[in-house]
Amino acid sequence: MNPRNLLAVVAATGALVGLTACSTPDEPSGTASATSESPVVAETSSARPTLTESRLQPPPLENEYTTQGRPEVVFDPCTWISDEAVSEAGLDPATRRRGKDIVAEYTFLTCDFEGDLRELSINSGNVTWEEDQQKNGAHSEPLTVNGREALLVQDPTLKSVCSIHVRTKAGLVMFSSSRTDEGSMAGLQRCDGVLEIATVLEPEIGAEN
Repeated sequence: MNPRNLLAVVAATGALVGLTACSTPDEPSGTASATSESPVVAETSSARPTLTESRLQPPPLENEYTTQGRPEVVFDPCTWISDEAVSEAGLDPATRRRGKDIVAEYTFLTCDFEGDLRELSINSGNVTWEEDQQKNGAHSEPLTVNGREALLVQDPTLKSVCSIHVRTKAGLVMFSSSRTDEGSMAGLQRCDGVLEIATVLEPEIGAEN
């Protein structure tokens, strides 16, 4: 699968499927993902706290389909982002759930969140920044997020989704958001507030990444 098609798959699955808030058969809506208790937190070898709840863990990052030579995706949005940052971004930490992870020719680790006005899908991947620019350059605007190189992406094939892509050492992180019904009724435009969400959550990636 070439980078252009892969990025399209990630955008469609992460930003559309993930943002529909569908439950998987083994995770009924209103059960584990809606608990009022915060997931267990553990310390990594770098003394960074991460969430350890089993349903949030990423898949193994190597399999028979994994392409060698790509950097490993270190930042996992489902286990690295704190509840405090999620709340500050206007989202509900209790809605945290894994999205459609991809570990093959390219890797994308995905996490989805819901809020009153917006829903958010975060994809952390090892597609290169240059590949992303080739795919999205025609419908993007360059910007910076907390000093990190970034793009504001408005894909014409995903008319309800606004994305902020930020550059990382492994490749990029995509913050893809759509409005809830309440957000649309409140008059939010396609990209209103999305840069602010990315600005709040970007520090969770870690300067080392």
